[in-house]
Amino acid sequence: MNNHTQIHKANILVVDDRPDNLRLLSAMLTQMGYEVRRVINGQTALKTAQAAPPDLILLDIMMPDMNGYEVCQHLKAEEQTRNVPVIFISALDEVFDKVKAFAVGGVDYITKPFSEEEVFARVENNLTIQRLQKQLTEQNTLLQQEIRTREKAEAALRLTQFYLDRSRDAVCFINADAQFVYVNEAACRILGYSQNQLLSMSVRDVNPNFPTEIWQSHWQEIKQKGSFTFESTSRTQDGRELNVEITTNYLEFNNQEYNCAIIRDITARKQIEAALKHSETKFRHLFENAPVGIICAHIQNGLILEANKCFLEMLGYSASEVIQQKAIADFFNSTTQQQIWENIQIQGQIRNLKTQTHKHNGVTIHVLLSAWMDAIEKHLEIAVIDID
Repeated sequence: MNNHTQIHKANILVVDDRPDNLRLLSAMLTQMGYEVRRVINGQTALKTAQAAPPDLILLDIMMPDMNGYEVCQHLKAEEQTRNVPVIFISALDEVFDKVKAFAVGGVDYITKPFSEEEVFARVENNLTIQRLQKQLTEQNTLLQQEIRTREKAEAALRLTQFYLDRSRDAVCFINADAQFVYVNEAACRILGYSQNQLLSMSVRDVNPNFPTEIWQSHWQEIKQKGSFTFESTSRTQDGRELNVEITTNYLEFNNQEYNCAIIRDITARKQIEAALKHSETKFRHLFENAPVGIICAHIQNGLILEANKCFLEMLGYSASEVIQQKAIADFFNSTTQQQIWENIQIQGQIRNLKTQTHKHNGVTIHVLLSAWMDAIEKHLEIAVIDID
């Protein structure tokens, strides 16, 4: 069973009042590569989980003093253990028992006697979902923090420029020969030159993107359009290259032509945008390389908007055959769809629904399905794992 060994050994707490069951589950999970702690009653389980929250709990229902349902309720009531997934293990096989298990906060239910393969599949599936949700939450938090940082940086920059130079941006008047005829204090500060130095220079001295032949066509564009905004680069006196946003405004005064250029340093913004793009790339990599099949569907019509590599390979489709082409109804029957929507409306999610779907070649496979609502994008996310 060495193939089950994980790089990160998940910590699992096993709770059962029967020593034989504890030994069996502990040996089974240890052999699979997990770190296992075991306790024989509910009170000890609560103390152990509070002291060092595990990654997952396997919890027997029928125990003296405090049964599994009560233990789970206590776990979900505490902030420290609220998000630890609980899988119930019991010889009780009635629908009422399973419904109650999910009602008190359980994420899955294993009926005794159980097989090693079933235990591994359910444990690993819930650990995977837990890891993915945690990573997605952390990624979203990071993106929001970076957006707030960007907004604060831009607000601070505007305020600073206003007080320092009575204008938040550099303002330059440039004639048809590309010579500076006026520059404000902000322009001097941004480019690192004195006002007298800049007035003896041309655009070509601070912007290498405008040699003589390019400037002439650029000037004709300024005259034709009157005003437009574009991004470019400027070189400071000490050799640094800045990313700038330039708004041109064509003016005629005393029979002379001028370009009133408002120049904004956007270097910091570009760096933040690059960081955000990198974060988005990391998120996309996480989605595409997830070890379970994941699809994103439209809430109203069920149209599939995204599907990762695992999902496509699992069912034998290409991306062009699924994305914007198929809906949830093409892969899951009406009963499964109804269960998904009912649980989403009541609980906001559904975990480990055992159902079936079919591959591109018509072969039916059994899967464990979990689904949740993306409140930000207002999409339905569905994770599927093949259990055949």
